[in-house]
Amino acid sequence: MRSNNTKSMVEGALLAAINIILSIIAIYMPILGTFATLIWPVPIVILGIRHGLKTSILSIVVAGIFVAILSGPFQAVTIVVSFGLMGIVMGRALKKNFSPFKVLGVGSVASLVSKVALVFLTMIMMGINPLTEEITVLKESLSLAGSFYQKMGMDPQTVETTIESFTRSLDLLPLIIPGIFIMASVLDSFLTYVVTKAVLGRMGQKLEDFTPFWLWRFPDYTVAFFLLGNLLTLLETYWPVGVLKSVGLNLALVFGFTFLVQGFSLLAFYLGKYNVGKPFRLLIVFFVLFNPLFLQILFFAGLFDILFNFRKI
Repeated sequence: MRSNNTKSMVEGALLAAINIILSIIAIYMPILGTFATLIWPVPIVILGIRHGLKTSILSIVVAGIFVAILSGPFQAVTIVVSFGLMGIVMGRALKKNFSPFKVLGVGSVASLVSKVALVFLTMIMMGINPLTEEITVLKESLSLAGSFYQKMGMDPQTVETTIESFTRSLDLLPLIIPGIFIMASVLDSFLTYVVTKAVLGRMGQKLEDFTPFWLWRFPDYTVAFFLLGNLLTLLETYWPVGVLKSVGLNLALVFGFTFLVQGFSLLAFYLGKYNVGKPFRLLIVFFVLFNPLFLQILFFAGLFDILFNFRKI
């Protein structure tokens, strides 16, 4: 028993130290910091699986205290609030042997709650809205970019039209922030699960795999929600309520993104079916990602695959 307690304490201290190092990298190294931020919850999840809830919470508290000492309380609150809850929830879910997609679901909800909480805490502690501040900075950047391209000799009319187009897009950004938060939360949770599985595999502990990507298929109701989103956006023109457009845009954004994922799953299925070599698969995926026409084709392929299941035809 004493040996197990010692092992738990040593492993907890080591993983807490890793969290502190990741926090410092996230704060002081902009490029590596992005990667460090994404994997910050992983040690918390591992502690939750191997040593329980109390150890994972204690690790977060220790990491938060050290970050507060080194970089200030606001940085500590930002990092702990952003990813601490997700790490705890996912660790607890895996401890209870939830399926991978259930873990993804509860992790995504926890991540979304954390993001919303962080926005409100920033407004309280700093007295600013970080979302509106970011949009303002983006608009100023667009204005500077327009001036730069005009000085470079580009047609002023073309530059002005392009800047106006981007500015209109930024005006819509506040309306679709909920959808962006939802997609970012799902991505955070998915990456945390994948990295945790890889790390635990090295430690001799296996986690259940997701269904192979080429077999992914979203339920039929995703199409209904996407169509509802577009309908609400259109109704805003005839029945101005204010909230309809925002709800409609977010539904269309989130469920439209699922069609793209479904489309890539369908593409992976047929690339595997016809034994396309890995280098050619990467080339095809790269080409599709950076070609708007093929992305649109893949979008509709994903939509109709949900309805008709092309893999069974």
